[in-house]
Amino acid sequence: MKTNTYTLKVAGIEAQKQLKDLWEESFRQAYTDVHSPENIESYCSENFTDKEALKFLEDPQTVCTLASLNGLKVGLSVVKHHDCPIELEASASELKQLYILASEYGTGLGKILIEDAFRIAKEAGNDRIWLCVSAINYRAQSFYSKFGFSKIGNGPTLKVGSDRLPSLIMSLKL
Repeated sequence: MKTNTYTLKVAGIEAQKQLKDLWEESFRQAYTDVHSPENIESYCSENFTDKEALKFLEDPQTVCTLASLNGLKVGLSVVKHHDCPIELEASASELKQLYILASEYGTGLGKILIEDAFRIAKEAGNDRIWLCVSAINYRAQSFYSKFGFSKIGNGPTLKVGSDRLPSLIMSLKL
């Protein structure tokens, strides 16, 4: 395992292009073996736009954190403070996204970002954190399980181009 020193920074609207570019690059790297090039292209063109990035960055209920290594953006997390679609016994935040570039797999960056997401949720006064993950994304499910997340129900159907994927909702008491 290589050890790197990452810098985390909450992104403001000035990071719109960096967020958009990092979203798209990390998504493409993570899902190239899962979806067709056409479906990835369709998803990226619909979801990773300047408009979508600005929407996230301007939302007062959303905290977007960018991780840098030697000045290069290599990962991100997005935490949104809102209720889970499955009723929880406590106030909650959603870990909406956690993406890192493939070059950073196995470096500990995922752990750094998820622990930072826990801190953000706690500082907002929430007792739980939840997320939605594709039912076929076993790597992500395993990662979240290592931190104590457990499945609490089925989530919405995720659409990537013409692919329709079932999802799971996982939750963790902070």
